[in-house]
Amino acid sequence: LIQGSDCNSVFRNQFINDHFSRVVSSADLLTVEKYGIDASLSWSEANEREDCPKEYTVNDSLWQRLNDYQQVLKHLTKDKKYKKIIALGGSEGAVVANLLTSQSEHIDMTVALNGGGRWFLDDVLHTIRIEAPSDEAYNQSANAFIGFSEHVVSSEPFELDMSGHGFKWWKSMFELDQTKTLAAIDTPVLIIQSQKDENVSPELAEIQAATLQKTKTNITYKTYANLDHGFRRPDGVRDADKVIEEIQQGGQTP
Repeated sequence: LIQGSDCNSVFRNQFINDHFSRVVSSADLLTVEKYGIDASLSWSEANEREDCPKEYTVNDSLWQRLNDYQQVLKHLTKDKKYKKIIALGGSEGAVVANLLTSQSEHIDMTVALNGGGRWFLDDVLHTIRIEAPSDEAYNQSANAFIGFSEHVVSSEPFELDMSGHGFKWWKSMFELDQTKTLAAIDTPVLIIQSQKDENVSPELAEIQAATLQKTKTNITYKTYANLDHGFRRPDGVRDADKVIEEIQQGGQTP
């Protein structure tokens, strides 16, 4: 189970550990902490927190997480032969799950929850559009963020701490082509996207899935009309049970 982008210990993530741990009840469950984080870090819902470890901010990236999972899987599969390994991730964790499967021979099935479309930049612009009070405000914020993305991608590493993330994280997110990543996977992939998601673009996720399904037969795409990025209904109540049931059905795909 692969957690999202927040600065929290996965050990303390009740949503993952209490709900998605039930997807395959008989399976061994593996979670991997991000660089610089362990269970001593208390849980926080804040997007930015003063006690986030510096080691995490400086070193965390998609590539660091990929390397960490590859090392752990290499160690585990060396000592024990599993009949099937499933990678399940949400939000940034979905992107990591796809990336891991595309570069690993160990993953038999992938479940990507609310991972967005092809480019991270476009997903952020989707969020900016929703939050902007006017077209003028959107254009101003969007242009500033596009400029930031171009600067990060074209620059050598520099000290950065923006929205709880450092240079390596931002660069890896801007550079990754998720459509290309998914196209490199030949094992079953179940993509689930909430239609009320304000963190990533449901429209771009659907376009990506449709593009891939023109040439790929291993990709299944499912949507939930009234759930948001955290699988909450409009009344704020999480409704993960239906999602988990969908995953369990998808897990039966040959």
